[in-house]
Amino acid sequence: MKIWIIPVNDLEAVEIRNLLQARGQTVVTSQQRWGARWENLEAGVVAQVESLMQQPDSEVIGVELGGTPRWNGRNIDHHRYGEGDRTNELSSLEQVATELGVELNRYQQLVAANDKGWIPALQAAGAKAGEVDAVRQSDRCAQGVTPDDEAQAVRDLASAEWRGHKVLVHCPKGSTSAHTDRLYGQFDECLTCGQDKWIYFGPRHNQLHELVHSQSLGNERDWVGGKPESGYAGFVTPSEAAQDVIRSFFWQ
Repeated sequence: MKIWIIPVNDLEAVEIRNLLQARGQTVVTSQQRWGARWENLEAGVVAQVESLMQQPDSEVIGVELGGTPRWNGRNIDHHRYGEGDRTNELSSLEQVATELGVELNRYQQLVAANDKGWIPALQAAGAKAGEVDAVRQSDRCAQGVTPDDEAQAVRDLASAEWRGHKVLVHCPKGSTSAHTDRLYGQFDECLTCGQDKWIYFGPRHNQLHELVHSQSLGNERDWVGGKPESGYAGFVTPSEAAQDVIRSFFWQ
C-alpha cells in the first residue's frame, strides 16, 4: 500500500490530492505552507502514517517535502532546495500521473504548466485569457490568499520601486502571488520582499540561488525552480547579509 503525504499549499497540491483520491490511493494531508519539510510534519500526520504503516507492504511517498524522508520513504518533486537538487522536467502532478498510469485532462495539464512556469508556461500551453485567469485565481486561493491580501497587494504595488524593467516590492503580509500576477507583462525581473521570505522572479534564478548559497548565506528551506526564462528563487527568513547580497545582485 502506498501512503502519500501531501502539504496542500497550492493548486498543484490540491489537484494531486484530488487525482490520488479519485484513484483510491491513501492520502495524508499536511497543513504546512510553502517550504514544507519531513521533519516538520504535524503530530497528527505522523500518528496517522505510523498507523497506516501497520498494513503489509506499505510505502511512504512525500510530495514536495524538503529534508530527509522518514519511514524509508521517497520523494516526488521538481525543485532544487538548499540541501539537494530534485529538479525534474515533469511537474509533481505529471510525475504522480505517470506513476498511476493515467492521462491528465486539459485542466490538470494547465495546472502542471502553471506550476512549472507560471503565466508564460500557461500561454505556451495554449491557455486562453479566461483559462489563465481561472488557474491563477485558483492557485492564489489554494495558497491561502484572501480578499484582504488581494487589496493589500494593490496598496503594496503603489509604492513599488522600479528601475527600468526591474521592480522591487515590499510585501508586509508575506503573500506574493497577488502582487506578481498583477505585475505580469510589466517586468523582466521582480523581487518581492516579505517578512519571512524573499522571492526573485526572472531568468537569473539559478544564478542568484547559487550565489547566496556559495557564500553560506542560504537556508536549507530555500528553493529554486521554473523555466529558464521565467524561473523563481525563494529565500526563507534571509539574514541582513543575505538580503544585501540578493538586493545587490537584483539591481545589477
